[in-house]
Amino acid sequence: MFVRRAVAAVRRPEYTGANRCLPCTVVNLAVVAVAAVGLAFAEPVAAAAVAAVGVALVALRGYVVPGTPTLTKRYLPERVLAQFDHAPEPRTKASPGVEPEAALVAARALEPCAGGDDLCLDSLFRASWRAGMRPAAADLDASFRAMLPENVDAPAEISRRGEAVVGTVADTRVAEWPSRAAFVADAAGASALADADKHWGERGFDDRTRLLAGLRLWLDECPLCDGSVELGEDTVESCCRSVPVVAASCTSCGARIFEAPKPEA
Repeated sequence: MFVRRAVAAVRRPEYTGANRCLPCTVVNLAVVAVAAVGLAFAEPVAAAAVAAVGVALVALRGYVVPGTPTLTKRYLPERVLAQFDHAPEPRTKASPGVEPEAALVAARALEPCAGGDDLCLDSLFRASWRAGMRPAAADLDASFRAMLPENVDAPAEISRRGEAVVGTVADTRVAEWPSRAAFVADAAGASALADADKHWGERGFDDRTRLLAGLRLWLDECPLCDGSVELGEDTVESCCRSVPVVAASCTSCGARIFEAPKPEA
């Protein structure tokens, strides 16, 4: 009982699991290793204790050196941080032949706008998409599991990382959305596309999230408060770096609907 309470007191879930900052973890493990090696020749027992305690703290807390996220952001090169950073949108490895816009047109989710060459949401698909948003918001875990292909039978759940929503399967992070509203939009979109897209059942999760992220670009009303959605630019603060992004947000509740790294000039 005492050990369990001690572990609970030390644990920092906001810096571990899906929220773990990998550069911070690497830096702290390096600090622990240097300290243990420095003691190894003079005090082998103490060195072993330092290594064991240090690794345990990194596992439970995410770091051993106070202020590590700030120090990491300040001193590690940008190119190094970029290799570890969490992506603004779900990281996907979609099939090379999958083009979201073409697939959404084929599914009749998108159609040519009246009197123009641009694409607009099909009115029937829009109604189906909007109808699924309230049920999707009511149970995030169930909605996430419904987004996965049928052959995925591992435990799947949703967690929060600040404003972001993280999807994990078998304790492995598989996707991240910038807000609950963005996740609800995708979950409802998955339900609508399951009926509209004849290839939906054959698509893997990576292809599905790519199509859903593309569909979200046509969202003009917030899934949670029905406020209008507008496009702009912003800077996203991740665990250890700042990233300029192009972002769509709700003008009423401020929910981030979509964000992507701003193209370099």
